[in-house]
Amino acid sequence: MIRDEEEYIIFPIIHNNIFYNIITHLDLELKEVREMLDWIQKNKIVEKQMEEDPEMAMLCEIELSKSRIIADVMNYEVWIYKRIEK
Repeated sequence: MIRDEEEYIIFPIIHNNIFYNIITHLDLELKEVREMLDWIQKNKIVEKQMEEDPEMAMLCEIELSKSRIIADVMNYEVWIYKRIEK
């Protein structure tokens, strides 16, 4: 899913006292990132991913108020591949 011409950057963030690495090539607003992390926490995605297979990321389609995010979640790393405006 990662294309060679895309440069992915790691953005460390603390959200609700949990440290995450947001890895993306997209330009996202902080409000959008926090809304996405709220969704991940509310839906217990990290816990589900660790329970199912700690070595494999969980692909998520995250509905936000103004967009939809396609991302992989593995432990506390969130790889954001696509952002779709509503």
